[in-house]
Amino acid sequence: MSGKLVILSGPSGVGKDTVIDGWQARNPNVVRVVAYTTRAPRPGEVNGVDYHFTDRSDFLGNAQAGHFLEYKEVHGNFYATPLTDMIQLLESGKIAVLKIDVQGALTVMEKRSDALSIMLLPPSAEELERRIRQRGTEDLATIDKRLRNALDEIAQADRYDHQVINEDLSATIDMIEFIVTRAK
Repeated sequence: MSGKLVILSGPSGVGKDTVIDGWQARNPNVVRVVAYTTRAPRPGEVNGVDYHFTDRSDFLGNAQAGHFLEYKEVHGNFYATPLTDMIQLLESGKIAVLKIDVQGALTVMEKRSDALSIMLLPPSAEELERRIRQRGTEDLATIDKRLRNALDEIAQADRYDHQVINEDLSATIDMIEFIVTRAK
């Protein structure tokens, strides 16, 4: 049995983790591929669950050894999709969800024609800013950088197979489940 590969992207603060968590609660076949990163964990994040947290040296060694489907530097840190983990999920018939930025998503779209890409969008720029500030996990300079990058990422939405506005969590999950179920 073969699974489905789903790319879920969206600007910082749009609610990607919340949507994936809610989707997983509804559908046990949905599994997020845990990415690697060199950024420090945020409060409450768990290594191996939220990300595989690693240092730059180990990260770059894994990249050179071909262990990643894609990797990019974003917001001053490296992020990567582990190739073996993703393949194992697909071979077991799961819906393997890649929560990745636009740069990484475009790379995966080039390498994997079977990937279904979904851009999660905020209901408005003001709501996105409110969500980012409400997290309280970044300093003002980082918030400003994330807001600037968000505009660039949103401008790439038409390169995705689907765009979903995350205004109401339940409706957002319903729409994503509908899109994935319909996909061949």
